[in-house]
Amino acid sequence: MNLALAGLACVVVAGAVVAVSAREARAALLGLLVALLAAALVADPLPGPLPIAARLASAFLACRLIAIAIRDLDEPTSGTRLGWPVEAIAAAAAAVIGFGTHGLGAPGEGAAEAQAAGFAVGVLAASPIVSSRDVFRLGMGAILLLLGGLLVRQGLSGTPSELEQLVTSGLVVGLGGAVGVVIAAARAAVGGLAVTDQPVRGVMPREGRHLKP
Repeated sequence: MNLALAGLACVVVAGAVVAVSAREARAALLGLLVALLAAALVADPLPGPLPIAARLASAFLACRLIAIAIRDLDEPTSGTRLGWPVEAIAAAAAAVIGFGTHGLGAPGEGAAEAQAAGFAVGVLAASPIVSSRDVFRLGMGAILLLLGGLLVRQGLSGTPSELEQLVTSGLVVGLGGAVGVVIAAARAAVGGLAVTDQPVRGVMPREGRHLKP
C-alpha cells in the first residue's frame, strides 16, 4: 500500500461524505471541491503537470459555477437521511471491498487506492440520486457518481493519458455548469431547491390564478 495515495484517497472520501451529508449548501460544495481536487492525484504514476493543472482548474470552475447558482441561498438543503456517521461507515466498507477486489478479477494496472476511493464515492453518490428531490443534492450525486467512475477507471487501467485527462476536465466543467443551470432554474420556478408536485405559494398556476396565502 502506498501511504501517500491512501491518504489522498481518504481525503477524497472525506470530502464526498461532507458533500452528501452537510445541510449547508456551501459546506457541501466545499466537500465536493476537496474530493475533486484530491481525486486528480490518486494515480500511480502521477499525471504530468498539464493534466494535473487541467483537473484542478476544472474542479474550481465546476464548483464556482454551482456557487454562483447558490450564492444568495439561505435555506438549508435536505442533507442525508442516514446521517454522516452511517454514510462514512458505508463508504469505509465500500473502500475495503474496492481495495480487496483490485482489478475485478484481472491484474489491476493502476493504484488499488484509486479503486477503493471510487467504490466509496460511488456508494455515497447513490443516496442523493435515489432518494433526493433536492436539485442541489441530485447535482452533488451526479458529480460524485462521475468521480467514482473516474477513480475506478484509474485503479483498473492506470493513469489516463493527457488527452483523456483534458476530456475529463471538460466533462467535469460541463456537468458543473449543467448542475448550476438546473439549480438556478429550479429556484426561479419554485422558489427553492426541492422539486415537488405541490405548487409554491405566490407562484402563478397554469390556469392563471394566484395561490391563496
